[in-house]
Amino acid sequence: MRIKQFLLLVLVCVLAVPMLHGQTAQSDEIKIASQPYIPEEPGAIKVQSTIVDVTVVVRDADGKLVTGLKQSDFEIYDSGRKQTISAFNMELAHPPAMKVPEHVEVAVLPPAPPPPNPPRYLGFYFDDQNMSSGDMVFARKAAVGFIEKNMEETDRAGVFTSSTTVTQQFTSNKQQVMDTLGRLISHQRAANFGSTSCPRITPYEAMQIVQMFDTHSDAFDLALAQAEQCNCLGSVDANCAAQQSRLVQTQAATVLSLSEQFAQESLGVLGDVIRYMGRMPGRRMLIMCSSGFFSRTDKVQHAQDKMIDSALKAGIVINTLDAKGLAADWVGGNPADGPPNLVIANGRMNALQDEILSDERDVSNDSMSVLASSTGGKFFHNSNDLGGGLVEIAALPEVTYALSFYPDDLKENGAYHTLRVRVPGMHDVSISARPGYFAQSHERNSPSAKFQKLNKQVMASDNLTEVGTEVTTQSGMNAAGESALKVVVHVNGKSLSFKKENNTRNERLIFVTALFDMQNHYLGGNEAVMDMNLKDATYAQISKDGVDAKTTLQAPPGTYRLREVVQEVVAGRLSASTRTVDIH
Repeated sequence: MRIKQFLLLVLVCVLAVPMLHGQTAQSDEIKIASQPYIPEEPGAIKVQSTIVDVTVVVRDADGKLVTGLKQSDFEIYDSGRKQTISAFNMELAHPPAMKVPEHVEVAVLPPAPPPPNPPRYLGFYFDDQNMSSGDMVFARKAAVGFIEKNMEETDRAGVFTSSTTVTQQFTSNKQQVMDTLGRLISHQRAANFGSTSCPRITPYEAMQIVQMFDTHSDAFDLALAQAEQCNCLGSVDANCAAQQSRLVQTQAATVLSLSEQFAQESLGVLGDVIRYMGRMPGRRMLIMCSSGFFSRTDKVQHAQDKMIDSALKAGIVINTLDAKGLAADWVGGNPADGPPNLVIANGRMNALQDEILSDERDVSNDSMSVLASSTGGKFFHNSNDLGGGLVEIAALPEVTYALSFYPDDLKENGAYHTLRVRVPGMHDVSISARPGYFAQSHERNSPSAKFQKLNKQVMASDNLTEVGTEVTTQSGMNAAGESALKVVVHVNGKSLSFKKENNTRNERLIFVTALFDMQNHYLGGNEAVMDMNLKDATYAQISKDGVDAKTTLQAPPGTYRLREVVQEVVAGRLSASTRTVDIH
């Protein structure tokens, strides 16, 4: 049977673009983000009776694992409310061999050969789209050193990247892994407007500006002062000040949207790696090397929670390594980012800029910290000894505790529930556990309910025609000369439910293109989100001619089942279709 390889979305080379007759839309009217599609896990929280699993690692003040704890030693709280632990198990990485009691007589048999050690699968995930060239050099060197000196004969190592440009499936061949690591380079993207922009707004600063604009946060005041200094020649009159205020708002919204998109893409590929590793027999550990990314928006939190759920269900520990090392604060910003945007005559603003840049670096580590602590892993940071850090975090926890509970009075409203695990009888211990989960929602028009409806249809087989769509496919080759399937989806503009806001017509389309084998096993897919904020002329054009999106899926030659689901988000309506396709 063909292996459902990571091949289908590291797998997949995806491009989704709007195709408009006449090409009159401006770049700020239609935007598209694309990421690998990750199906909802069968055990996701859906109803009140669903059990929540929490894997816990307890360490003492010296960082050593605490063993021998019982169910009665733990307390777990869901959004501050104590829950009843319904299931408990202490899991050992290396269970001791069973001993025969001394009073039991046994026949003397020749000693059996010792059982082979189970393989350990080490997945190295390099977030090369969020790593500078310098950070990549040190992380790559540390990984090569680890493979050369610490990879055991029974280990299997694989290499994966967020850009999907370098991939090495699991192998015991050290040289092959090191050769793959040698091909790693930075593909760093920045959500800001570059080193020459003024103001230069960071993602964390952008969130403060967008969320607190009505009250004019310190971040807004700083960005506005920088914009006025750079762009208002001479004295700042009322007209220039108003222009710069609008510039700050627009730039902050764009930076926040891009940073959200980049984080979702990195987490999306990470989800594919987790699914792939979940099929490996033996012990599994994922090591993520990244310089960090902004992850404080709800969409990124949802994606992050899905990663944690998937890893927990697959029994995969995620360890994270901060490739920035021991980073120092630069007065006025890192020189590598270009000349600083300083308000020379305002000491308060200059100090505020340094404070925001320092906060930005700390916030970028949030996701790495949560992914590690929530799966029983370690987060190595604030150290330039990346090689020693890899050795430390690759050590498998000898003891973990698996707790489960049924949430009390769980409301299906899509709300986020914080989790807290305590060991009240012990002091000075650190506890690693997942920080929370998102409840399901059955409110018809809630974003969560619409997304659940979309996910359900992807895994179904019936046809829906709530949105007028037409799907065409063509087998061929991609740019790399590999077999691929080109998919074009045309959406009838008259079937869309635009919402009028200010002077634009707004709509969001979600395209999910999924590939299954002929036994209906999910192989891989892509999710593209098209945001339309249309001016009158473009709105009239799309209402008449519709809009197209196209995706290219790489897959080995063969016969597959293609599932295409399109949702228009304003009204939550769907189209869904299934067809058999041949790739050759």
